[in-house]
Amino acid sequence: MNTSKADMDGLIDSGREKLNDMAEQGKEYVSSANSFLIDFVRDEPLIAIASAFAIGYVAARMLNFVTAKR
Repeated sequence: MNTSKADMDGLIDSGREKLNDMAEQGKEYVSSANSFLIDFVRDEPLIAIASAFAIGYVAARMLNFVTAKR
């Protein structure tokens, strides 16, 4: 019984380590994407505003289409 508990504890610990590694990779990815967006908005503010408007418009149209009663 102790062997199986030790095996389960080992599996849990390895799973926790994998999860922490994946979370760290996700943080790095979001940080690099955020850095890119900040630079883009500083360099091209009008394009950033127009893009945000276009994305919002398309999202609103899609939600309206999906939720429309037929």
